[in-house]
This record gives sequence, structure tokens and C-alpha cells, in this order.
Amino acid sequence: MKHISCLLFLIIGSSFVPESYLSPGAFVIDEKQEVVYTALTTAKSIVVTNRKTGKTTASIKLKQNPNHVLLSPDGSTLFVSSGEAAGSIELIALPKKKVKASIPVGHSPQGMVLSADGKFLYVANRFSNTVSVIELSKNKVIVSMPVIREPRAVCISPDGKTVAVANFLPAQVSTDSLVAAQITLIDGKSHRVRSNVVLPNGSQSLMGLACSSDGKYLYAVHLLSRYGIPITQLDRGWVNTNALSIIDLNNDTHYATILLDDVDRGAANPAGICVGNDQKLYIALSGTHEVMILDLKGVHKGLTNSFSGKSKDVRVREKDDLSASLSFTSPYKKRISLQGRSPREVAFSKNVIYVSSHFSTFLEAISTEGNQSSVLLALGNEPVPNSIRRGELAFGDAFICYQQWQSCVSCHPDGRADGLNWDQQNDGFGNPKNTKSLLYSHVTPPCMITGIRESAEKAVRNGILHTLHTRQPEALSVDMDNYLKQLAPVESPYLQEYKQKDPLQKGKKLFEQAGCIECHQGKYLTDQKKYDVGTGDGNDKGRAFDTPSLKEIWRTAPYLYDGRATTLKDVFVKYNTDDKHGYTKELSKDELEALILYIKAL
Repeated sequence: MKHISCLLFLIIGSSFVPESYLSPGAFVIDEKQEVVYTALTTAKSIVVTNRKTGKTTASIKLKQNPNHVLLSPDGSTLFVSSGEAAGSIELIALPKKKVKASIPVGHSPQGMVLSADGKFLYVANRFSNTVSVIELSKNKVIVSMPVIREPRAVCISPDGKTVAVANFLPAQVSTDSLVAAQITLIDGKSHRVRSNVVLPNGSQSLMGLACSSDGKYLYAVHLLSRYGIPITQLDRGWVNTNALSIIDLNNDTHYATILLDDVDRGAANPAGICVGNDQKLYIALSGTHEVMILDLKGVHKGLTNSFSGKSKDVRVREKDDLSASLSFTSPYKKRISLQGRSPREVAFSKNVIYVSSHFSTFLEAISTEGNQSSVLLALGNEPVPNSIRRGELAFGDAFICYQQWQSCVSCHPDGRADGLNWDQQNDGFGNPKNTKSLLYSHVTPPCMITGIRESAEKAVRNGILHTLHTRQPEALSVDMDNYLKQLAPVESPYLQEYKQKDPLQKGKKLFEQAGCIECHQGKYLTDQKKYDVGTGDGNDKGRAFDTPSLKEIWRTAPYLYDGRATTLKDVFVKYNTDDKHGYTKELSKDELEALILYIKAL
């Protein structure tokens, strides 16, 4: 690994001194004006930095936290996706830096991309599970397309014919033979979904997208989870690996999936990516605090050789072999350590790699020429990290994992769940359980689906020891506890619908009449007891399971202990025929819909 030297610009007289943590995320470079606009995702601001001097020149205050930024081709408008339930796109006039329009979109708008002619803006609404198409001449949403699940990243092919959307998590039931995230491909002319490309089994946490310069291929980074085997060892990628999938845009098919990891060292939690004009792919490795440089020309040549039987690696003879090879990418990649912690986004401009890191107060600019020296562009000041902030960093830090294959985020993105079943040793083997959200875990003991851990504190420490396979100082575990304790529920995307459709609270009354409230009670909607509700199967037949909180239940599909239920309707109709899991068998169709809407609104 090549270590880099750094020069820190001295910022004198900066007018931007925020009181909150900055958490730099998406950024965009105006090459004509030589400035960078960076979203400070927990400071309700966009900061403007002169990339020649390294000085912060201005900040743009927002009403909500920004999620993503995009610059119009002529540099006159900065688009900002912001907020959660009241998601909006802010159009900021440049150089005045004033908001000239605000367009309501879906819940938690994330990535954005402009159509090839600049007339339309595509927006991925994460928790609405939609993509909004905005006609910019009217500043109005003209289409809202349903997609698969939690769309986050979006990109467009150079010819504008294809808009690609990264669906963050799998949508299948966890007991299926194929459980994997998908990429939605939208026709750039008709604004309609053209196809959905399923990635290899175990693909999840799909973060970054980029198109090749010739428009032939789409690149997507994600985790490739080996959830089908017990998590007893991490060596050589037996649990989580980190991957790059390539989609052939000529026929909308999966072309190949290759691993970013080394044989004895993971490349945990790949995030933002970009293709440079040097035909290299730049990848932010959030868990290992690195940038990876991947030679695309070499990769495609290696793939051609593999598919034609000319590969020197005897273990790679078919396409599926590539997703298990920890050596295929070795000749084509380089890893660069960063000063920043948890890099999230990356861009390439004028032979310089720019990187934003969530737990840093600067952007890193790394020259791709000479000795690859690095310059830090300061974004402002922030408080000294407290225990919660340190815990958040530790939760996503693969350096507390043996060989850096994964972090806690790998199975618990945002502290929630990955939608997969994992076979852990705490209750025997051969009976995998669905990943639980950690929201409210510290105040609703016991923990784990079977309640085998008497407290979340014990679960955290055992998770580090038995899942990450390391021993860490007690102070780190305490910090992680404090981070998890402060997790707050995101407002349900169904709340407003519930208020409109059920003003008389019929769903709430049915919740009580059906007996749901007998177990799902109190502030956290759980009595913290275990019950056999008749859903156990195989080794788990007759087993009592911990009563989960129903907070954010809209977000945590699939349902039941093994994730066999796609929807809450399945929970009640398919898997509660004997009314052991609430008295729902005799409910009418309308009553059942009212009950489910109430639960999803919690």
C-alpha cells in the first residue's frame, strides 16, 4: 500500500464556523470557477471551497440537511436534494447562492442526475421507493416511478438513453434461493422503467453507480454476502466480501461481478464511485478509509480472457467463478490510504482525485501524477467528537474486524437490517435468523430474535468478538452503545396516508381488538417477552421468539424470524391461520388493510 504525504492549507479568517458536526457527503466541482460545492449532511449547509487556494469562501444555509448536490452544465444552478419525510429539491441560483425554487419530492431524496438535454431531473426517493422526474421548465414533478427498494444512487448513460438506479437492499423473502439487490434501468426518453437487473445472490448495500465513457457498461459497487454458511470464520471472505458488478447496457444484462478484496484483506463497505477520463474507476472504501483505483481497460481484458478460456487462473473458467475469486482484480488495482475517516464520495478532475469523508472536516485532493501527494481542502470547524460520534465511527470501521472484511454497518446499515438471514452460533447451527434492526435495542432487552442476549450491551461485545473476530477496548464498546442508544426512528412514509385515510383511527382500534396491543405495548411497542406464535419451523419449531418493537416496521421487511413474509399482509394471511399471532383470521379485507396501514404508520 502506498502511503501519501499531506499538506494542510491554513485557513485564515474563515467565516464558516458551524456548531454541529459537518459530515461532508456529496460534492460537485465547478471546473470553470475552480470551486467545489460540498453537502454538509448534518449541518444544514452547502460549503463553497476554492480548490486552488483551499479556502472556504462561502456557505449556503438550508432548512433541511442536504443529501446530494448536482450542478447544471452551465454552472448557473446548484440542485440540492434535502430532508427526509418532507423531502425537497432546492434550486440555488449561482453565483448569488440564493434559493430560487423548492420542489417537493418523495421521502428522503438522495442521488440526482440530469437528462442529456438538461430538461429533466431524476431524483431517487429512498423511502418512497420511487424516482421522481422533474420537468425543469415548470419546476414540477411530472412522473413518479415505483422502483424496487430504497433507491439511493442514480446515473445516466452518456447518450442519455438509460437512467440507472441503485436499489439499496434486496426485496425478496430471506428464505428464497436468490436474495439480492437489483438495478432498475429507466428509458431516458419515455421516463418508464425498462428492466430490473438482479445482481448475484447475497448482493446488498448497493451504493455507487457510474457509466463507462462509451456507454456500454454500468458499474455498481456493493457487498456480496455469503449468508448461506455459518459465520464462524472470516478468513478469505467467508462472510462478507465487497464487489463490483458490471451491467451490459446493450442488452440490460448482468455481465460480471468481481471482488475488490485482496486474498487476506477486505475492501469493506464500498461507497461512491466515478469513472475518470483516464479510463480508471475510483472507489471510496468507507470501511477501510481508502480510495481504490481500478484499471478498467485491464479489467475488461481480463474478463474477455476469462470468458474465452484464456485465463491464467485455473479457478476462473465461468462467469460465476469470478465472484468467488480474490485474486482476479489484483493486477488491476491500487489502494491509497486516506487521512479522512469513512470516505463516502469521490470525483476525478484534471488528474486529481477528490474525496469526501463523513468523519472529517476537509476534502482530500490526491494527485494521480508523480508521488500522488495529497492536499486537504478545509470545510470548516466542528466540535471535538463525543462518545456518540466516536461510536458512529466505530460502527462503520472495518479496522476493528479481522482482516477488514466488514464492519457493523455491513449487516446493520444505518443501524438497521440488511434483509438477509444469518446462521450465528449463539443458538446452534442450521437455523439462520433474519437480521434485526438495532433501533431501541438498548431499551428493549433481551436482544437477538431468540432473546438469547440479556442486554444490547452484551450483544455489542459478543458481536465484536464472535462476528468481527477481534477484541477491542471497553471504551470502544461503550461508545458504540451510546451511538446505538441515540438512534431515532425516521418518520414513516405511510404516516400522512394513514392520517388522510383513517381520521377515525379505525386501524388503531383494530390493533387493540385483534390483541396486537397485548404484546406490542408501551412506548416502544413491545412487552419485552418471548412467545411461541406458531411460526417456528425445522429446528425452531415450537420455539418462543422475542417480541420486537413495531417502530419503523415499515422499513424492516421481510418479516418473521426467518424473513419468510414479504409483507405484513403475508404475516397475517399466510402465516397466522390459527390466530396465534393476533386475532386476524376473521378480519374483512378493508379491516385488514386498515390494520396494516396503522402498523406501517407507526
